[in-house]
Amino acid sequence: MKPALADHSPATLRAVRERLAATGRAQLHGLLADTYAEHLRIEADGTDYNVVTRKPTAHVDLPGAWLHSLEPHQRQALGQAVQASATDAFQYLYDNHPIHDLAEGGAAAPVWAELVAFLNGDAFLGLMREATGEPRIALADAQLTRFRKGHFLTEHDDTADGKKRLYAYVLGLTPGWRIDWGGLLAFHDAEGNVGEAFTPRFNTLNLLRVPAPHSVTQVALSAGADRVSVTGWLRGV
Repeated sequence: MKPALADHSPATLRAVRERLAATGRAQLHGLLADTYAEHLRIEADGTDYNVVTRKPTAHVDLPGAWLHSLEPHQRQALGQAVQASATDAFQYLYDNHPIHDLAEGGAAAPVWAELVAFLNGDAFLGLMREATGEPRIALADAQLTRFRKGHFLTEHDDTADGKKRLYAYVLGLTPGWRIDWGGLLAFHDAEGNVGEAFTPRFNTLNLLRVPAPHSVTQVALSAGADRVSVTGWLRGV
């Protein structure tokens, strides 16, 4: 299926730009054409993911097949160790499919190679420059993320030396998400409170200016779905 944006009025884009200028964060609802968004949702549900987390000083990719080979008590011990390490350090636990890296290496499935090309095409990047008011946006990296029950991402601000990240983005691919399922994109204020939080919404693009302290709250054990998104950064060169 050919990638396609939905139509967005100048007034809508102006409202996003003004909110970003005022708060550093905004949402653009209905980013993609409905049929294309649904196509991505279906494809994401059938994609193989790695589990990603963090050692004390480094990122770790855990292949799904390896995790499935562990005994239940071994998986439980690993999960408990990750949770414990998050008490007083930066930590995360979620599923990842690195579509941008795979596309650059010529190994991405066609649907994801097309999406990466689309995200780096004139239509999408031009829309992002207009929505943000940031003319330096020149490329978009991307990954598929899936937060299952118990998954989380603790406070961070997306700063990365040499990456020239201007805005982070999260495009939701899970319909019908409820606030009490967790998985909220939470923005932290100077007083240590949640200044605002965005609920995952299907085909809604969340934008946040880098740097900005934020987290993804833990997905509740009662969640009725996985929190699936295309996430990445709009970057300069």
